[in-house]
Amino acid sequence: MADARQSPPLQGNPLDVINRTGLFLILGVLLCILLGVLVDRLLSVKMKRQTREPVWVKLLLLVSYVYLIPGLFLVLFSFNALIDLGPNSKIGLGPNGGMGKFPGTTESMLGVISMTYRTGSVWGAAIVVLYAMAIPALKLILLFLGNFTQHREDWQKFSRRCIQCVQHISKWACPDMFAYILLMHLVQSLDTDKSLRAAGHLDLGFTCFSLFCVGSTIASLGIRVPDREHGCWQKAGRFLGRKGLLCVVAPLTIAFSVLFVFGMGETAMALDLSHMDPARKAVLDSLGLSDSLNARVSFWECMVGLLHHVRQGEVNSLLGLIMMGVFMMGFTVLDMALLLVSAFLLKFGKTFSHRWMHVAWVAKKLSMLDVAIMGVFVVTLVLVMYKDDGVQVTTGRGLYLLLAAEVIHYITYYLVKGTVECVVPELCLGNPVNEDEDEAEKELGSGGGAEGDSELGSSDTIITRL
Repeated sequence: MADARQSPPLQGNPLDVINRTGLFLILGVLLCILLGVLVDRLLSVKMKRQTREPVWVKLLLLVSYVYLIPGLFLVLFSFNALIDLGPNSKIGLGPNGGMGKFPGTTESMLGVISMTYRTGSVWGAAIVVLYAMAIPALKLILLFLGNFTQHREDWQKFSRRCIQCVQHISKWACPDMFAYILLMHLVQSLDTDKSLRAAGHLDLGFTCFSLFCVGSTIASLGIRVPDREHGCWQKAGRFLGRKGLLCVVAPLTIAFSVLFVFGMGETAMALDLSHMDPARKAVLDSLGLSDSLNARVSFWECMVGLLHHVRQGEVNSLLGLIMMGVFMMGFTVLDMALLLVSAFLLKFGKTFSHRWMHVAWVAKKLSMLDVAIMGVFVVTLVLVMYKDDGVQVTTGRGLYLLLAAEVIHYITYYLVKGTVECVVPELCLGNPVNEDEDEAEKELGSGGGAEGDSELGSSDTIITRL
């Protein structure tokens, strides 16, 4: 490992401040969930099935959005790289670097948006605004509309659609966070030569924004609303039936597994610092360091690196490891396994427990492989702003293998969900409130229960006989 005393200077917050503050912020999220659950226990008889948001959901959403504001303004990451030829001979390799000049580079979320726009990448700036600002604002608007129209006659369906939309888009506020984790690993991996020094870390902006994304996504799943499939997936479910589903899901699961394993091990992102002005390039060539300025990383290598930094006490590395290991990888693999189990039980089981599909529903909402893939594409587009300074970031083959795996994951999920709901019409994922159940009873009474878009049943049903 490189000696920390010789590491290039970094701007932003010192690592010990990041660790202390980050730990405090994480504990704040955990405590608000615990407090909300305790209050829900005390008010369970009075509030059960009457309101869409339990107290713990409201508290977690409040804390998450409080974290969003500093997440937009505080430093997201800091990095630096230089050639160390002696006490008074250093050449900066980062933006604005040169002979005797090696300033660290720091960016906040708003700074990334502004600089991306100024350097001509209008689409890159627009995409970051969409994910970092528009989606969080849209979630608040939809939550307000969903609650405002909940008890209004003939507006229950609109209320449900608003909340369902929040659950679908909630995790899409954080795609670039995964890419910043990979980027810092790439910078740190350059620090392998005595003359080539590199350092980087995730700052408090990353901590706040990541906790907002994770907290608001978890909170959205606690909102009480039913969830049923419609359209082509219902038709596919009727065509496959309970006997044909497994014949499709089994090969899809095998294909997913192969693509996922190879994708996790292949290069997802690459960093190249060798495209620079001729003077610095000549120095690098004379020292034989040109090849050392290229770094590649897979998601698996990144997680191993994060684990190493967690052992050194870095809180943001722990947060990054949770996001990659649990939300990106863990929930995606768990969801595919649960979908396969559901298809198997649907064909061979005499009884079908809704708990398998309900857990699969939760796992799908929390799985963030799709978000991570999009984040890498977005950040490689955004970091074009550093191209004139010799910093180039590109995608690798592993990302496309994982993209193919995620497409299979999507198809498998909606096929299983649509088929199960056709075979077991009483099954209702999510968690409906009284108004939802009352409207479902009206639809049944008026003969609407046979339609694929009617919202039937109750999530209290534990086992439905086929």
